[in-house]
Amino acid sequence: MNNLPQDHLLMKLSDIARKAGKITLAYFRTSTEVAEKADGSPVTKADQEAEAYIVDALRQLYPDIPFIGEESCTNAAPSQLKRYWCVDPLDGTREFINNRPEYTVNIALVEDGYPIAGVIYAPALDHMYIGSMETGSYMKSRASGVFANHGFQRLPLTADNMPFTVVMSRMHPTAGAEQGLLAELKAKRPDMMVRVLGSSIKFCMVADGSADMYFRAGRTMFWDSAAGHIIAKAAGCKVVRWDSREELVYNTDALENPAFLVYNPKRWNESSE
Repeated sequence: MNNLPQDHLLMKLSDIARKAGKITLAYFRTSTEVAEKADGSPVTKADQEAEAYIVDALRQLYPDIPFIGEESCTNAAPSQLKRYWCVDPLDGTREFINNRPEYTVNIALVEDGYPIAGVIYAPALDHMYIGSMETGSYMKSRASGVFANHGFQRLPLTADNMPFTVVMSRMHPTAGAEQGLLAELKAKRPDMMVRVLGSSIKFCMVADGSADMYFRAGRTMFWDSAAGHIIAKAAGCKVVRWDSREELVYNTDALENPAFLVYNPKRWNESSE
């Protein structure tokens, strides 16, 4: 593992994510049964079967690395781990249940409290995002055509002449802090656009340049953000705590994120706003 270049690792992870995504597609837009977890969030057979596949695939390739996932967490505490996998097999379960195609498969490798490599795959859209600090970030979609790097395009993609765009969560109501930031931005940028979506695809939009900012004050867990974090970071974006503006970390045993902000520093510089 230690001698494996991250581009090879990302190709292996993207293959795992794609196969897990295929499992979810078998249940997408069907009358699949929905159960409720202890925290009140929904879970389906698609979540459970996709995670079982990912766990098995990662353990076969890298048996020495612990696994922390949304549906079947290990007892390992992140504060005690040098390195671990952080996985959400179906991020955006509510989107999935409501037949919206923006749900994702998230896989990240976390080391010393920070994600160092990650993939996000949106099966229903057939969009794959990969990233590491060693390689940079890339995406591939069924509309991408043929490019170098296994069909992947380097991020960011979008030119800087679009309106300032903020992405927000669709299924989780905006908190007071989020509304305050939106009002502040709107006052300074009257042409600002706001888009609401589910899942980690919001990280990917900031990374690829189709959005400039994603702010989340509501409850999120490590597996919701770790893969998107490294993809956005490796594309030149910032992923920081709202309170201190320090980079988000993944070494607390609660597995829960504080309020955070993801933004493109070329499009938003707080000190000059």
